[in-house]
Amino acid sequence: MKAQVENVPVDEYAAGIQPVLSHVAHGWELHSAVLLTPAEERTMVREPAQAIPDALAARIGPLRILAVPFIACCKSGDSVSFTKPEAETHSAVWLDGGPRTDLILASREFDAHDTGFEFLATVAQLVLPKMTSQEIDAYSELLNDELQQGVKGEIDQDALDAKEAVLKAREGSAQREKTFLAYRESSLVSTLAEYMHGLWHDVQIRVGPEHLPVPQLRRRMTLLAGFFPPNSGYELFAREVAKDE
Repeated sequence: MKAQVENVPVDEYAAGIQPVLSHVAHGWELHSAVLLTPAEERTMVREPAQAIPDALAARIGPLRILAVPFIACCKSGDSVSFTKPEAETHSAVWLDGGPRTDLILASREFDAHDTGFEFLATVAQLVLPKMTSQEIDAYSELLNDELQQGVKGEIDQDALDAKEAVLKAREGSAQREKTFLAYRESSLVSTLAEYMHGLWHDVQIRVGPEHLPVPQLRRRMTLLAGFFPPNSGYELFAREVAKDE
């Protein structure tokens, strides 16, 4: 791939990549269009990949991570951009349907840690359609319990906005059901990402009316740990949760 090409459609870019730069956890492959320092590679991909539970990675299957400078949102479709686009950008996109999934990760959109989190958030989105109906139902029951208890806050702003839409809808209406399904997806993806984030390294639990209270956070993490147990040597927010309870 020639660096002087300004924008390349993501499917064309992925199809043109042949050599593997290196391997990361779970047998996944890594290729980078830009030179990453050892510290950047560890923080963006290698360490977060190691923290992803084996059981979760197995649901996704073969994965190739393609680190690129930027991902531009073009009218013709998403493109790999080698300079900062004037248009809107994505932090990550993916291509699936073949023998593996290609995850295109923007490596110059955020700092290394935030890029690593975006990697985990994308992995959470990838695993969502591969979760069982029993797992989805268990998470639905958890959310309904929280709603009935009047629990405030959520994992992040997207999930909070989706939750508020549910609360505004009339109980028992078709609109309520529709907004709940959207809320469940947003909340589950965000919670999965935060679960893996906490396995990756110690995180500070955020408090306040817009954030999920610690008891509900712990219940969610325990549920996800039952679906996707932490790998050997990784702990489930043990120190942080114990400190705040």
